[in-house]
Amino acid sequence: MNNERSPVFIVSSGRSGTTLLRSILNASDRIYILHESDFLARAYPLYGDRNSLGTEDYEKIVKLFARTSENSGWNMSHTYLLSYLKEKNPQDFAGVNYSIYEAYVKEKKLETVAIGIKTPVLIAHVDRIFKVFPEAKVIHLVRDGRDVYLSYQNIHKNSPIKFGPKGLLTMALFWIDGLRRLEGIDKTKIHECRYEDLLNDPKNTLKELCEFLGIEYQSSMHENYQNAAMNQELLLQGFQKIIHAKLESGIDASNQQKYLKEMSKRDRLIFELLTAPYLAKYQYSLEFMLTNTLFLKPIRGLLYFSARQYNNWRYRRRDRRAISKVK
Repeated sequence: MNNERSPVFIVSSGRSGTTLLRSILNASDRIYILHESDFLARAYPLYGDRNSLGTEDYEKIVKLFARTSENSGWNMSHTYLLSYLKEKNPQDFAGVNYSIYEAYVKEKKLETVAIGIKTPVLIAHVDRIFKVFPEAKVIHLVRDGRDVYLSYQNIHKNSPIKFGPKGLLTMALFWIDGLRRLEGIDKTKIHECRYEDLLNDPKNTLKELCEFLGIEYQSSMHENYQNAAMNQELLLQGFQKIIHAKLESGIDASNQQKYLKEMSKRDRLIFELLTAPYLAKYQYSLEFMLTNTLFLKPIRGLLYFSARQYNNWRYRRRDRRAISKVK
């Protein structure tokens, strides 16, 4: 791996099939999507503009990476990663990230494949991705927000590990805010893929995606991804039976439009009133007349603005909390 090979990033509003997509891509012999990590976003306020780093900084960076990455830093030991950073001596934040990825790639002997990171929450900080890696490629996996809401509801009801928005209003605005943060970003660097298209037409959907990534499409990617050796170590303990249970059974084209049966008509109306412009933008069907009319635009605009301010506050607080624990 070298500094000309920027990683691929997979982002979404969560519960949108990113783990499925990672598993499919990892069935290729051309790319490997690593464990999740939001280190890039969390560490950016502290190191994003630095151009001089030393041993004390590397100590903090290793601790912060372990706190913000699955398996306490992708199962790399503190000693190994710190030694690697000292050896490479990166002096800016991009160099730090390259060195961390390179350390993992070398330890796992993955030097011959492209690498990527699947971290849905990075949808809120795609701007930071491109500031650190101007040549990065970002895959945005979008799913009908009504089914996303149901999936989060299932997490809060049935999983011992609970995360994400819980209420209908907060979920709708969270989904919208993620989509809005991608507006204005150079579309040649982002490939948007609908989860439903991945289920209904995996062959052509993946061909387009592979062309964007510059890798060869292989039918085995979606036909036999469950048995790919690269995927076995990526499913976390406690997640298999509830959060990632569907990965074992292959692509399930019926796993869509569940909202028609599982959401009340009242909830479907409220969700559509809030999100209709973006449901339509991503070619999801609207059920109720007049929910996408212009007279609702000022109300939606105020709600969208409020959601952005609230989420910005949450993300700043999360940044401060992550950084404070390694000082």
